[in-house]
Parts: sequence; structure tokens; C-alpha cells
Amino acid sequence: MKLLKLMMALMLCLGLDVLAASAKTPANTLVVADAIDDVISLDPGEVSEVGGVLTSNQIYQPLVSFDVNDPTKIVGVLAESWSISADGKIFTFKMNPKAKFASGNPVTARDAEYSLRRVVLMKSRSAFIITQFGFTPENVKDRIKAADDQTLVIEIGDRYAPSFLFYCLSSYVGGIVDSKLVSEHEVKGDFGNAWLKSEHSAGSGPFELVKWEPKKSILLKRNENFWGTRPGVERIFIQHVAESATQRLLLEKGDIDVANKLGSDDFDAIKDNAGVKVITSQSGTIYYMGLNVRNPYLAKPKVVEALKYLVDYQGIAATISRGAMKVHQTLVPDGFLGALDYTPYKLDVEKAKALLKEAGVTSGFSLDTVVWNSPPYTDWAQAIQATMAEAGIKLNLQVVDGQQWLDRYRSHKLDIWLGLWGPDYPDPHSNAKAFAVNKQDAPDGSESLADRFGWNAGELSKQAMAAVREQDTLKRKAMYQDLQKTHTDTSPFIYMFQEVRRVGVNSKVKGVVLGLTFSDDRYWSASKD
Repeated sequence: MKLLKLMMALMLCLGLDVLAASAKTPANTLVVADAIDDVISLDPGEVSEVGGVLTSNQIYQPLVSFDVNDPTKIVGVLAESWSISADGKIFTFKMNPKAKFASGNPVTARDAEYSLRRVVLMKSRSAFIITQFGFTPENVKDRIKAADDQTLVIEIGDRYAPSFLFYCLSSYVGGIVDSKLVSEHEVKGDFGNAWLKSEHSAGSGPFELVKWEPKKSILLKRNENFWGTRPGVERIFIQHVAESATQRLLLEKGDIDVANKLGSDDFDAIKDNAGVKVITSQSGTIYYMGLNVRNPYLAKPKVVEALKYLVDYQGIAATISRGAMKVHQTLVPDGFLGALDYTPYKLDVEKAKALLKEAGVTSGFSLDTVVWNSPPYTDWAQAIQATMAEAGIKLNLQVVDGQQWLDRYRSHKLDIWLGLWGPDYPDPHSNAKAFAVNKQDAPDGSESLADRFGWNAGELSKQAMAAVREQDTLKRKAMYQDLQKTHTDTSPFIYMFQEVRRVGVNSKVKGVVLGLTFSDDRYWSASKD
């Protein structure tokens, strides 16, 4: 009955004949099951949630991107070429004359100027990706300028590794909007945010937004004015289905085409099903526990160290996350510049007890732990709760939906957050900035995860900023490797796993490309036999 209701809702939403509905997805529509209850906005200038970024990436395009199979290769998208001044501070982009928006308007340097300035002026929570280059509301009109319709000039405030800027421009917040269309819908200086946030889109990408029902579904349709290769399907329907078992059942029945949140048990269950297949890729996503050092217990370094010995990393990877995770205990993901094979922690209850004693903690205590009610978090949390209890630490698991999970994390109202970090762009600074740089050292003064969990990274913060300014790639690599060991040993972050990306797909679907970052899955290449 539940399946029938879901399919009827889908057919109604797509405007199709319910009477003709079968248990199969429409041939012209890619139906994706995912956990999208975290989505707050679809405006590329402020989007940052996993589901929102995934959606935005199908609608908006950046100046440049990277080859998903070789991230070191920067490729042009809305820019066809670029040059860098001798001092490394001025980047000049020549726009791709073929590109146009869904409205039919050409994509010009003035649209890029408007879009990137807009991010800075809106001061959204995602703006740090752009403002970290020294852009402020006061200087952005001088530093991001269209010299003419085809030429965009960007002057950054300091000299950084050039790839750093390219990777940041490739991120979701670098999505270029149709300035003419968005300007027409500005209200009281909001840069069209209210118009773009939930009901409209203004991109040049392969799809357009049709409808978003928060915590339920997102429907996209093919951009018939798309200037690139025509997408293989007419529509993408992303349905909120958080439970792994439900996703697997829908996939096996043919009611969905892509299952984005399958757990290990369900991957095991579909391995012999000829009607489905599993596609894999390298992922930059790492999973961690953030410890809020504002809590008096967690303010003690020995307590933090003890907790790092109370997680059964190998056991969870081998039993709960079979094949989906590998143990990873540093801030830079494997596959990125500066990645390091350093895994000093394993489950050791007696060592943890000794560390707690050294910290002067002689009796048990409780910690509120916020957990998303989506796989794999709940199973992991219960496993960690059990091993921490062996040392007298009680984790009060507060299992919430995606929006509450993010709200608690952003408001600092928690002791422990069990979550993930998907790099915004495939450069080590994406993670170093997040976990090791305090806002006083960030050029734009933006808050980091270190700040969010109340931790002063000290010299590590300065080391991370020095690394992103280093021009010599080998020296830069060594700098990240040096800072990581100390960070792993002293920070209030318990790094646990790096994702091995696996997605269940109907065998009739081909061409789905999984991205290196959580924002980069590419559905426009997908088609159905």
C-alpha cells in the first residue's frame, strides 16, 4: 500500500496518467531515493545541505570544474580559457560564447560578475568559499569585474596556490545565475534570494527546478535550452526515502532508479539481483564525531583522548559498514594532496580508563549526542554508545531529522555531533580550513568547525593558512602532512571513516556519474534502456 501511494504521488506530480501507472518508473524520468529532509534552500548563493547541493549541481554551472576521474585536471565550463598575472593575484577568464541560460539569455561575464558579487553581498553561510579570498561587500565591486561581455577579471587579496581558487569556483556556490532574470525578482535588496530559494531557478545547467516540497520531493525538468549535450532523461524526481530497507525494496520493485542511502545489509541483499547493479567511486567524504569543548568534561584534553580509544573503528567498518567505509583518522581524505596514512587509534577500554583517571575523572558522566535518523548514523551511534559505556561514559542519543541535526550543530547546542564532512571542493584546504583554521586567522573571519566546537587550534591554524599560500606543490603537500598528525592527536574531532561511495541503481539505468565531493553527482549523463 505504501508503495502504491508513493507511485501515485509521483505520477500526479509528473502530470502522468495515474490509471496507466505501473510499478515501474517512467522511461523519461530518473527517480532517485535519498534523504533530503535537510534541504533548506536551493539558491546557489546560499545552499549548503547535502540534498540541496546535489540538486543545485544539476541546475547551475560554474566557470570551471574538474575531471571527476582526475581531479588535478581543471576544465572550463562557462569559462573557456583563463590566465593568471605574474604576482598570482589577478585571474582573467574568457567566457564560453556557446553558453546560455534556460531562459535563452546568453551567459556573459556580467552574469558571472553579478553571481559572484551576489554571494559576497548576501553574506550567506556558504559565502566563505568565495570570501576567503579577501572579498568583502566594500571591495567586491572593484575586485570582481566584467571588463566586457566576454571577459571577467578577479583580483584576490593574497597569493594562494592557483588551484585553490579554481577549485573554489568549481563549487556549488560558484554556480552562475541569470542576472537579468534574478534582478527582475529582487525584493528589498535580497538579490532575488526569496525567488530562488524554493520555487524558481535561473541556471544554465542541464535541468530546471519544477517543484520542491520540503522533506518530501524535488522535481526537475530538462532545460530545453541547454547549450551542452542534451540530458538522457526529461525529468529527475528526487524522493525523500530515508530508510535503507525501504529504498532497497523500491529499487528491487523497479519503483526507483537510484538508491542513494543503502546500508550494508541491503547491499548484501541485492548482490544477486540481476535487475539492479551497484556503482562505486572514490569519495572525499569523511565521518567524524565533533566534541564540543564548551562542555567541562570535553574541555579536558585527556578526556578527549580517552574518547578516541572508545570507538571500535575496525569493528564498525567490518560489521556495520561492510565495504562502505574504510578507517580514516586524519582531516585530509585519501585522494587529495597531502593525504596521510595515519591511524593511531583503536578500541582500548583500559587505556581510555587510564586517561580518564589522569584527567581526574573518577566517576561516570553523560554526554548528549545528536544523531541524524538516517543510515549509517543510528547504527554507528548505538555501537559507540556501547563501547563508551564500558568506560562509564553514557551517550544520550538524540536521534533527530536532518534539519534538526544541522540546527543543533550550527547552534552549538550539543555535547557531541555525529556527522560527516564532504569537501566543498577537492583541495586539502577545504578540510584544513574547516577543522584547523580559527576565524581570527581566516581572511574573511568566517567561523569554522573548530570554532563551532569551541576549539582554539593555536599554531595549527596558522600552519594551515601557510599551506594554502605555498606555491610549490611538493612543499605544500609536506605542510599538510606535518599538521595532520598533531591535529589528529590533539583536536576535539574523532575522525572515524572515509566513505567508499556505493549506490544501488536499476540495471536499465546507465551513465550515472558519482562525484568526488558530495556536491558533484552528475545525473545529466544518465539514460534508461
